[in-house]
Amino acid sequence: MGIRIKHYYTFITGGIPVNLQKRRNIIYSQKRSYTCGTVENINEQWIFFEAEDDEAFLLEELTENGIEILLSNEWVPGVFLETGEILLQTQHLYELNNGDAVRVRKRLPYPYMELLEELPEEAFYRFTKLLNSNEISLYDCIYCHNTMQFLEEKNQRGVNFLVYDNGTLICSVQHHFSREKHGADRFEYTLQTGKRYMIANLEQRKAE
Repeated sequence: MGIRIKHYYTFITGGIPVNLQKRRNIIYSQKRSYTCGTVENINEQWIFFEAEDDEAFLLEELTENGIEILLSNEWVPGVFLETGEILLQTQHLYELNNGDAVRVRKRLPYPYMELLEELPEEAFYRFTKLLNSNEISLYDCIYCHNTMQFLEEKNQRGVNFLVYDNGTLICSVQHHFSREKHGADRFEYTLQTGKRYMIANLEQRKAE
């Protein structure tokens, strides 16, 4: 039986500044940032099968940001090698077996990741903190319209639209931004419960 294998593609941006790497570490530490599944060696290639929908991917295309394998009921981080082995954080080599449970980090859509990385530092932290206070992860985003991608000049203004769903709450976010001489960011959150929040001028206030 043939297996349809999906491919992931990565944007390579070269060296990563320290402050950007710190931001990415915060993003990567969010809840629900991993996809779990099992692996099988098919035609001398390791294939990853998602646990949720059983879709198949080449494992080597998913492990840019590392891989974790379930050993003795614990997730152990490691690096996937071309040999089909995993170099564990304990510096031991583990040889993969068919049926091993692994998890790989989810890849956020490029327009969404670009938006998160473009936000001023304080705006990013406040934006993320309020989402997390409602048990919403950055990885719960199911829709992102990044208006900034379509602006011909950076010194403009507009609104980005985001929707999050953590399985319990749905949250719609409007991000009003200005990249003119004096940049500004305002976030308006609306939950399906009717509760609303606003972060404006880096000061959070609840709007009922």
